Amino acid sequence: MKKIFVLLLLNIFCTVNSQVVNLYSNPNYGSIYNAYFKDIDNFQNQFIGTWVYQNGQERLEIKFRKLQMALIGEGPRQYYEDVLVGEYKYIDATGVEKVNSIPLLENYYETIFKYNLYSGGKMTNSSAPICNVCPPGTERLYMFFDEQGNDDFGLSAAFTMRRVVENGVEKIIAQLENVSQASNENKENVDQPSLFRHFSVPYGFYTLIKQ
Repeated sequence: MKKIFVLLLLNIFCTVNSQVVNLYSNPNYGSIYNAYFKDIDNFQNQFIGTWVYQNGQERLEIKFRKLQMALIGEGPRQYYEDVLVGEYKYIDATGVEKVNSIPLLENYYETIFKYNLYSGGKMTNSSAPICNVCPPGTERLYMFFDEQGNDDFGLSAAFTMRRVVENGVEKIIAQLENVSQASNENKENVDQPSLFRHFSVPYGFYTLIKQ
């Protein structure tokens, strides 16, 4: 409790003393130290909540929340940023639960990199992966994707998503894609082998419905 109180005081102090910068429209993102890169247009807010993909017994459930003024970096190079973070549960086509990190979303970590989903930049239709079916002007959000238990230094993936409303139903249309393969190097010690090789959630496209 004391730690949370101290963090709240720090955020209040930094809000008063930091330069506020638009997160998604400033070309100097991340290079203005001690600045607060704020989601001024609340672009991230449209994704907050619980979303579910269901195909027979296969089920992917993702829950997102927004962290305001999360601390990035340390020392003189640190800055603050609004970040969308998430955790997920995946049940495969045979009904077996492969992973469930949703309870971890209630944790307040000192770094956003401990969450299995955290937001990156805003993407246009021409940004890779290119969205040929997106209407003109569509804006997507790039999410870094990981899995609890992944000890491999190289293995990484991205979850690119956009929100749509179809017949009054809110949906997220997303693509999970591989970014880099497993390197067999352990995150904690690259001189040691890793054990993790593949994410439990298959790569591909998912349409998730707002719950």
